[in-house]
Formats: sequence, C-alpha cells, structure tokens
Amino acid sequence: MRLLFSPDDVRAMDRRAFAHGIDEAALMERAAGHLARGVLAEGGRAYGLRVAVLAGKGNNGGDGFAAAVRLAERGAHPVVCSVHEPDTLTGLPAAMCARARARGITVTTDVQRALAGAEVAVDCLLGTGAQGAPRSPEADAIAALARTDARVVACDAPSGVDARTGAALEPAVRADRTVTLGADKVGLWLPPARGLAGRVEVGDLGIVEPGDVPAARILEPADVARTLPEPSPTSHKRSRGVVTIVAGSPGMSGAAALAGWGAQALGAGLVQIATSASVRDVVAGLVPEALTVALPNSAAEAAEVAAQTCARSDALVIGPGLGDSDGARSLVRALLARVALPTVLDADGLTAVADDPDRLRRAAPDPLVLTPHAGELARLTGVDDALGERLDLAPDRAERWDAVLVAKGPGTVVAGPDRRCWVTPTGGVELATGGTGDVLAGMLAAGLAARPLDAASTADRAPAAAGPAATAAAVTWLHGRAGELAAAASHARSLTAGQVASAVPTALTDLAGTR
Repeated sequence: MRLLFSPDDVRAMDRRAFAHGIDEAALMERAAGHLARGVLAEGGRAYGLRVAVLAGKGNNGGDGFAAAVRLAERGAHPVVCSVHEPDTLTGLPAAMCARARARGITVTTDVQRALAGAEVAVDCLLGTGAQGAPRSPEADAIAALARTDARVVACDAPSGVDARTGAALEPAVRADRTVTLGADKVGLWLPPARGLAGRVEVGDLGIVEPGDVPAARILEPADVARTLPEPSPTSHKRSRGVVTIVAGSPGMSGAAALAGWGAQALGAGLVQIATSASVRDVVAGLVPEALTVALPNSAAEAAEVAAQTCARSDALVIGPGLGDSDGARSLVRALLARVALPTVLDADGLTAVADDPDRLRRAAPDPLVLTPHAGELARLTGVDDALGERLDLAPDRAERWDAVLVAKGPGTVVAGPDRRCWVTPTGGVELATGGTGDVLAGMLAAGLAARPLDAASTADRAPAAAGPAATAAAVTWLHGRAGELAAAASHARSLTAGQVASAVPTALTDLAGTR
C-alpha cells in the first residue's frame, strides 16, 4: 500500500529530521541521488546522456544542481540553466551551484542553450511550496519545456501542479516521470495532476516515521487481493452473499440490469432485483440468473415488498434508474429508515436525500455506502467545485454522515467515517460512459455481502474483515481495472458499461496471482 502525504506534511517531516540532527545539505544530496537515478532511468543509459536541468532559485533548484553533479559523476553530460542569475541565489541552492561549477558543469541562464540537443530535461523550477500560477522567468522555462522533444523528469512535482489538491495552473509542466521526494504526494494522484506527472516514483529520504498519518492511501494489487475474500470451497449460493437491488423504472430498466451484472461479476451467489412491475419482464430477460420482484405502484406497498425481499439478503443497493418521482423518493427514505443491511445508496437514491443529507446519519443501514459522482456530490454538499475538493469533502462528510463515501470521478476518492481515505489509481476515460456507475454499485454490494474465507458457518453474516471502507476502496480499484482491461480489448471511445462488467472476472483472475 502506498501512503500519500500533503506537501505540508512532508515539510513538517523535514523540520523534524533537522531537529533530530539530520544535516539539510546531506538530505539534499540524498534527494539529488534519487533524482539523478530517475533521470538515468528515463534516458536509458548514463554515459554520454545529454541532460538539461532547469533550476529555480529555491531548494528545488538546489536539488537540480546537486543532481547535475551526480549525473556528471556517472558519465552523463548535464547543462544547468539557472533561470535566475546565479549570483542572486542564496543558501543551499547557491552552495550547490558553486559546487556544480567547480565540477566543470556548464551553468547558463539561456534556456534554449541548455535544451539544445538534450535527451532528458529535468524540471527543478518550482517546489511544492510555490503559490499561484507560475510567473516569469519560470513560466518562460515551462513554455520552452513544452516545445522540447526531450523526455521530461520532474523533481518532486511538475512545476505548476499543486501537490496537495492536484490542481494545475497554466503553464504547467507535463512530465514523463516524477521523482517525488521524501514521501508520495497526494495531489500527484488526483486529476489533472495525475495526467501531468507521468510515472510517479518516491525518493525515500528516511523522514517518514511509523506514526505519521497519511492524507490518503493507494491500494496495490496485493492489497486488493487480500481485501476481497475468495469463496470457501464449501460455498453455496447463499453463503457467497445475497444481494438485493431496488432499481429501475420505465425507460431505465438497464440501470437495474447493470447493477445486477456488477454484483454477479464480483461473485455474489444470488441477486434479487426488485423493480417497477412495468419493467420486471425486461429486467428478467436481461439478467436471467437473477430473481425478480415486481414493486407495486404505491410507495408504501413497494417499501413493504422491498423490505420483505431483503429479509434473507446480505447487502442492498438502492437507486440506479429508480427515477425522481415522489413515490421513488418515498420508497428510498422508507428503506433507509427500516432496512439495516449493508446498503449502497446510488444515483436516484442519492437524489432522494439531497434536500437533507444529514438524515443519512440517522439511517438504519450499517454500513451505508454513498456513491455520488461530481454533480451529485455538489448537490449533497452545496460545494460547487466538489470534484476539486473531494480530498477534503469526502472524509468530512463521511464522518458527518457516518457513512462510507465513494466520491466518483478520475482518481475516485473513498473515505470512511473514521476519515481514512483512499485514492483510486485505476480507471480513466473509459469509465466516462453511461451505466458504469450502476455496475460499480452492484459490485460494491457484492463486496459488502461477501464472507471471509474462513467463515465458521453459512449462518455467519460477518462482512470481509478489512472493514467496509477498505472493501469499498478495493472494489472501486477492481472496477477501474476492469475498465482498463475492457478498453485494452476494445477502444475507450466505444466502450459500454456491459463490457466493463464482463471484464471484472479477468481483473479478478489477474489478482489471484498476487495473493
């Protein structure tokens, strides 16, 4: 598992290291070693590699001067462009600049001269403490980087990128590789920074201590495999988890079917779909393996039938394609008040509570998992830029509503009531198509319904030992991976939600080798 920290966290770790007697220059040398190794890896060799290092006036620039010395020692040919006059540098950057000159390394203020013929260009212009959009001379150097054919390696974070929020201010560097120093920065995994940082690797400086609390986490395949239990060899359909889905309405029967496909794909032993009587036959034809139940038109009667259907279930999905009628809203609220099953509230289910989301804290389900996309999150929270503020909003509202919040979008953020967060590294534009959220809702319910491998008996209804928030993070990771696999087999522009559901078994098979 990768632990992600904010730039402020890492600066505090630096100060702690200095207070414990670590020399600042020694730490910069260590950082320079990691940066130089990243440059050589990007260039594919050491001897004769032509490298342009673009250095600012802060410690990021100091890292660049120090890395140039390391590169020269390995046989590369670095040229450093100091975008500020070298005589104006102070502190460690000035000392590292003097050292580079003493080593015979060319130091210039001419960006074009430095970039001429370079195979790798190194962005050491702005550190993670920079505020606002880049200004000249850094902005001019960033523009020159955008025109070069050289591979680009960013030091700590691409200049112009906010390493806390993932925001990118123009101009911003687009890197092929980012060597982030001290600890992984959370913003590098959030859009749009995720698309600008390239391959992210951590230069470990030994400053992270076991008690340090990360801003978020990234699951790796082995973590996902451990979190999602394999069925026991003695499993039967009910012991593998029964998922009930309350979804679908005229014109939106596909949403109910897609949620059913998602639950089946992740391994639910039995799926029951309670849907509008007028579309029950359509849903049954789309998901023949599922049991289907017709819901009466009366909201009160529909709630009674749905609640009875849940009696022998392990998890519930409410909302996909349910509609926004008064009856649908009443049905959602009634089920939230009386059904205590682990529940995924999705799509129209979220719309039904948007007028008073604080009622969610009093809801019966335990756990309750909310799956808003950016627009739904904005309605629930009243925050216009909900997508950009997910890292703050998700843990805050998860704690406030005593729920697991899956804030969907590029780099989906999952947060639990204890404020622990996960950022999803899988999935991309291929998931930006209608119905993929319905598939995820069904998968989440199947994940909540699953039993641990060593469940004592078929009467044991305990969820996976990892806990609901970690389970939701693992399922979301798997959903994104299924999207990637489906896109590789097809084309992201023509991908359908059904293809994503169909790729889930392949994603699970790939995980099996990491257990």
